[in-house]
Amino acid sequence: MRAGWWFVVALALPLSAQTAAELFEKAPPEVDQALRERIRFFYQCHVEGKFRQADQVVAEDSKDAFFAAEKTRYRGFEIVRIVYSDNFTRARAVVAVETDFMAPGLGRMPVKAPLTTLWKLENGQWWWYVDPNAGKSTPFGPMRAGEGGSSPFPFRVPSRPEDALSVLGKVTADKTEVRLSSYEPASAEVTVTNRMPGQVQLRLEYNGFPGFEAKLERSELQANETTKLLLRIEPRDKGPKPTLTVNLRVEPLNQVIPIQVTFAVPPEVEKALPR
Repeated sequence: MRAGWWFVVALALPLSAQTAAELFEKAPPEVDQALRERIRFFYQCHVEGKFRQADQVVAEDSKDAFFAAEKTRYRGFEIVRIVYSDNFTRARAVVAVETDFMAPGLGRMPVKAPLTTLWKLENGQWWWYVDPNAGKSTPFGPMRAGEGGSSPFPFRVPSRPEDALSVLGKVTADKTEVRLSSYEPASAEVTVTNRMPGQVQLRLEYNGFPGFEAKLERSELQANETTKLLLRIEPRDKGPKPTLTVNLRVEPLNQVIPIQVTFAVPPEVEKALPR
C-alpha cells in the first residue's frame, strides 16, 4: 500500500536541533505515561488498519492533512525516544515502525524506519499534529511534498539494481575486523561514516560475554557525519575468549555491517599451540 509523504520516512524530522535542556528535561511520570498511551493508540491503529480510530488523537488543525494523506499499515512499532519542550506541553516522539520500501530492481525491502511525530498538550490531552513548515529529513536528503502530496518518496529512487545496491555502500565502517586481548584490558575504535544525503539511525546487535562491551558514541548520523564504535574488554580471567561478530545495523536502509572481533591469547599459550 502506498503511503502519504508525511506518513513514511517524511516524518523523520531531524533531532540535531534539540537543545541540551530538552535532552535532559524529564517529564513528570503522569505526563509521560499519558503521552505514551496516546502514541501507542495512534500507531496500533496503523498496525490494525483502523485509520478512522487514529483520528481520535489528531489535533483539529491537522485533521485535513491526516484525512488527505494515504495511509500505511505497519507490521509493528516501538517507541524509541520522547523529547519534551515548552514546559512539557510539546513533544517529539521517535518511533521505529516495521514497514516496506519498494526499490526498483530489488523489489520489496523490509525496513525498520525511525519516524518522528509531533504532539501537543491541549485541554488536558495529547494530540498528534503536523507542522507544515518543518523540514523533513530522510537518509536520501530533505523531503518536501510533491504536487498534491501524492508521492511517498519524492527523492530520486535508483532505477537499476546496481544503483540501488550502491545506496547500501554509502554508510561504511573503516574496518570490519578488530583484534583485542583475551588476557589484559584492551580497546579499539571503528569509524562509521554516513555518505547518504540525509540522516540514518545506528544500533548494535551482538552476543557478548562478561567483560566485553561495544557501544556507539552516537546513534544518529546526519549527512557526511562520522561516529565511533567503541570496543573494549576488561578480562575476568586469562582464558581464551570466543570470536564475536558485532552487527552494526543501519536504519531505515536495513543494512547490516558485521564487525568481527577476535581475541589474542597470552604469548606463552600461543607458543604452546601446534603449528
